[in-house]
Amino acid sequence: MGSGYWEKVLRVDLSTATVTEEVVPVDVWKKYLGGGGYGAKVLYDEVDEQTGALEEGNKLIFAPGPLQAAKQTGAAKFTVAAKSPITGIYGESAAGAGWGMALKSSGFDALIIQGAAAQPSYLVINDNSIEIRDAKKYWGLDAFDSSDQILADAGIDKASICTIGQAGENKVAIACIVVDKHSFAGRCGLGAVMGSKNLKAVLVKGSKKVPVHDQDKLTEINRDIGKTVHENTKDWLRIHGTPFVEIGCDSDGDTPTRNWQQAHWPEGAEKLGCPNYTDELKAKPHSCNSCVIGCHRDIEITEPAEYAMKGPGPEYESLGMLGNNCLMDDVKALSFMNDLCNRYGVDCISMGSFLGFTMDCLEKGYMSPDDIGGRNLQWGDKDNMIALIHDLCNVKPGFGELFVNGIVPAATKLGDKALELAPHVKGLDLPAHDPRAFFSLALNYATGSVGPHHERGNPQVATAGFLLPEAGVDSVVDRFEMENSEFVAAKYQDYGTLTQSVCHCKFMLFGGYSMSVMLESLNAITGWGWSMEDMLQAAERIFTLQRLVNVKYGVDRKDDTLPKVIFEPSVEGSRAGKCPHDFEAALDRYYDLRGWDENGIPKSEKITELGIS
Repeated sequence: MGSGYWEKVLRVDLSTATVTEEVVPVDVWKKYLGGGGYGAKVLYDEVDEQTGALEEGNKLIFAPGPLQAAKQTGAAKFTVAAKSPITGIYGESAAGAGWGMALKSSGFDALIIQGAAAQPSYLVINDNSIEIRDAKKYWGLDAFDSSDQILADAGIDKASICTIGQAGENKVAIACIVVDKHSFAGRCGLGAVMGSKNLKAVLVKGSKKVPVHDQDKLTEINRDIGKTVHENTKDWLRIHGTPFVEIGCDSDGDTPTRNWQQAHWPEGAEKLGCPNYTDELKAKPHSCNSCVIGCHRDIEITEPAEYAMKGPGPEYESLGMLGNNCLMDDVKALSFMNDLCNRYGVDCISMGSFLGFTMDCLEKGYMSPDDIGGRNLQWGDKDNMIALIHDLCNVKPGFGELFVNGIVPAATKLGDKALELAPHVKGLDLPAHDPRAFFSLALNYATGSVGPHHERGNPQVATAGFLLPEAGVDSVVDRFEMENSEFVAAKYQDYGTLTQSVCHCKFMLFGGYSMSVMLESLNAITGWGWSMEDMLQAAERIFTLQRLVNVKYGVDRKDDTLPKVIFEPSVEGSRAGKCPHDFEAALDRYYDLRGWDENGIPKSEKITELGIS
């Protein structure tokens, strides 16, 4: 019998071209699980506050979790972590496809990349065979073409690959990591960290069976929960994917319309959402390994020729940021922009944020077309949007040079009024959900470990009945309730932290995958015999450790805030007159609930209670 862990981590130093295997005992995994928990542990122990995100001293951690031993629906996830170039604090993003399971099956629980190669390189992990290979011929290719060529040249059947495109090579602060041309570790600029290390790709193949405690029990759980999740999602999430929520989000005032200045845009949402999206793009489900949902979209556009493409279609976040945020309602043009971002390897959320912010600044007179290469970008201006995506990813003069380091450096150059308009927390752009529509999002965005993130805590789903009764959220939440928002935000943050550490897809919650099923799965894999209290404490421990990483990097109460616009209520729509009120009092209650002091620093007794060392 096993425990779901190899108790081995692979460390690759690109500066010295050395590879070492390190023993990490099970006691560490019991505390931090894997994924974002282990990533935070490495950053806390090894990367100090003086180290820049794009310097050799930063570490890039690829970490699956125990559930990658399960071959269970939702268990294709893995986490990438590093100090973020866009925020300068803890950075983390998750992806799916097949890479996480492949690394786990190669005999390692995590991969740590440090240093920087002298020339473009890629890494090959083929079970116990580890090689650093020359990538000069692939440098300059987009993420999709380089994936194809590296896989063809490597000569390794059924391998999985993480790559960067030109945005990562050019160290654009919002560059992402592309996985199997299908999934994306999108947020926090981790593709730029990979590019700073001259690392074009990491190719993995694993053929080992991860030893687990009780395979028969695990097989039974996998069978039962697979059926349940499929039945509960097959008529909506499988058919339409995340674009299913576009029209509902617009109705709730939850979309970031017109750079967060407008409450709703029903005529645009109808064109971007379903069923129009599914019909116009011939969208089909695309599953990550072992998943019964298939929420990703495969699409094909043949006409008009200028938008022709075939591949992954935009998710809701891309629709919200490139569409609603920019008042751009052409779903085919948006899909082409999404494809450009995917191939360049850049975060669609931040790209849409930059474009909408630029449109707003131009309209308000906070910048001129000369600031962005002479382009007079207007709302819904798809041609100039496409041109500016090219400019940023290639760091061209104007828009590219202005936004290469993120929205805060760009806005700072433009002046105080532009800086006040920039929709970010801690330097990371807000995703496509509005805290004025769901008040518990306010504290979630303000205090999140990576900045504002819709998947590291999505408390808005509690208003739709997707509850966490095991954690105390056992009844539907009023979306405009501020009184108990600290509790709801904290519990969904812990749940998000847990899923990113055991490495599981949170969308399974929509299909009936409860925390009880997660605990049952974890115990079948590990044999630890944990109670629900043990698992919840592990989640709190990891979230607190991530906060301690950020405290180390200078974060405190002054940073736990929101853009000015979030405190400005709309005069129309379903959230008219609403915005998160008494925010500072709610933040006080949140800190008290967390066991942090009035400045947002975890208290020593809380650190001791959680066993963080």
